[in-house]
Amino acid sequence: QAYLTYSSSVAAGAHSGMEECKFQFGWERWNCPESALQLSTHNRLRSATRETSFVHAISSAGVMYTLTRNCSLGDFESCGCDDSRNGRVGGRGWVWGGCSDNVDFGERISKLFVDALETGHDTRALINLHNNEVGRLAVKATMKRACKCHGVSGSCSIQTCWLQLAEFREIGNYLKIKYDQAHKLEMDKRKVRAGNSADSRGATAEAFHHVHATELVFLEDSPDYCTRNASLGHHGTEGRECLQSGRNLSQWEKRSCRRLCTECGLRVEERRTEVVASCNCKFHWCCTVRCEQCRQLVAKHFCSRRDSAAAAPNHTRRRNKGHKR
Repeated sequence: QAYLTYSSSVAAGAHSGMEECKFQFGWERWNCPESALQLSTHNRLRSATRETSFVHAISSAGVMYTLTRNCSLGDFESCGCDDSRNGRVGGRGWVWGGCSDNVDFGERISKLFVDALETGHDTRALINLHNNEVGRLAVKATMKRACKCHGVSGSCSIQTCWLQLAEFREIGNYLKIKYDQAHKLEMDKRKVRAGNSADSRGATAEAFHHVHATELVFLEDSPDYCTRNASLGHHGTEGRECLQSGRNLSQWEKRSCRRLCTECGLRVEERRTEVVASCNCKFHWCCTVRCEQCRQLVAKHFCSRRDSAAAAPNHTRRRNKGHKR
């Protein structure tokens, strides 16, 4: 019964997590391909890279976020506002009240669904479960306090406050910082290879000893995302669009052509494409807006293969510079 009640929210939450992943990594070499959403070590050995850690965290956060939001919207009979603190003094001039988003409910159901997918019992499985929890903690860490004023003639002498979910984009930004600061676990490989389960568990416990609950962790270095690797589901950067100019671009976006093309041994190719957009819109009384369809040529830039003789020096130079996303 629980599965039927919550499964659609769980699926929608995982999808929203992956959409946020695509946004956060839109101009990086690894751009969160569809193959990235595999939340279990079951059947085959999963990688445990920095990117995998983000996938687990953002999808787990997405599931918890969606369940919590749907609860607040009244979609579930078994769930309502979190009023456990209502009436208590929260701080100077304000008390808890109103309808706080029930994150405890979202956390509990998310954990039941997402963590249950992890059927492995090795170090990778523990890393996945840890990163799932990092995602759930991110939802809690980004919650906002909203308040309503009370008092004579709106004097706001006292406020009633409640907690509500942040925008999911803010959670994505929070976890992206955690991704950049992710901690690589240094395992005692002799103990892991020994085959003795007690030694293996000991090595894992030792590696996790200094890891904070909100810190993403990974086990192995990322592969070369410049090149295509069909077996790992990496498409490489050939054919990817990059940005060279435009309004309101960040420095990271402005460097995307160098990062995706030049440093991967590819050249930047400019292509002019025709874009159709609404223009010259006018308001007509009452009440319609009529627009014309305008066509314009827009320059877009893509990573293209250069001849092999020119490619070799660049690719060698890139490898010597070390890992970049």
